[in-house]
Amino acid sequence: KVEPRITMVAPIAGVIGELGVREGAAVTIGMPIARINGLSTVWINADLPEALAAQVRPGSRVEAKTSDGALVMGKVGALLPEVNAQTRTLKVRIEVDNADRKLLPGMFATLNFKPSARDDMLLIPTEAIIATGTRTIVMLAEDGGRFTPVEVEPGIESNGKTEIRKGLKAGQRVVLSGQFLIDSEASLKGIEARQSASPGTSAPSTGTKPSPGTSAPSTGTKPSPGTSAPSTGTKP
Repeated sequence: KVEPRITMVAPIAGVIGELGVREGAAVTIGMPIARINGLSTVWINADLPEALAAQVRPGSRVEAKTSDGALVMGKVGALLPEVNAQTRTLKVRIEVDNADRKLLPGMFATLNFKPSARDDMLLIPTEAIIATGTRTIVMLAEDGGRFTPVEVEPGIESNGKTEIRKGLKAGQRVVLSGQFLIDSEASLKGIEARQSASPGTSAPSTGTKPSPGTSAPSTGTKPSPGTSAPSTGTKP
């Protein structure tokens, strides 16, 4: 006797992502009936800027935050060896433990990569950096109330702190607030000096009158107003 209904048990638990049959349809041997997405472990596919590719490796820890505020931890499973020519990004696959079902297929998440820290690293607050598009500078607070722009090479950025690979030394003070005003005033003073200089002479274009601003050590710790302290390189 032919049974009119047959119960089939899926080998894994999850949600049906694709159903290939309908009531009354004929099936053949080897035909896919359904595609089931298991939710105990999920993959997050992310676009990683190529400038950060050298800092992320398989096994690197990743913090994922969904649009509803859920926070989960994962790790990099693989970096696909191809760069998108239009967006200049690499595809990264992150494996996330999803036993509590916080992540569902199709959701968006904000990722925070946590690369392995190096022993010697100089950090400053990210707000101290001025990115002009062609170069990255910070304003040094020197003795006598003078400020000097210095070009730097930034590294990784995390939790409001940015690594400085070149351009600064431990103990130097950088301007945290008002640096854009100082930079603008320096440019204006330089223009005025050049216009008023007589032919055949030159005038400095960076000398400025100190503008209101606060400075902090290059460790990324912000001192109380009106005070400054020496700094040392710190680990993130």
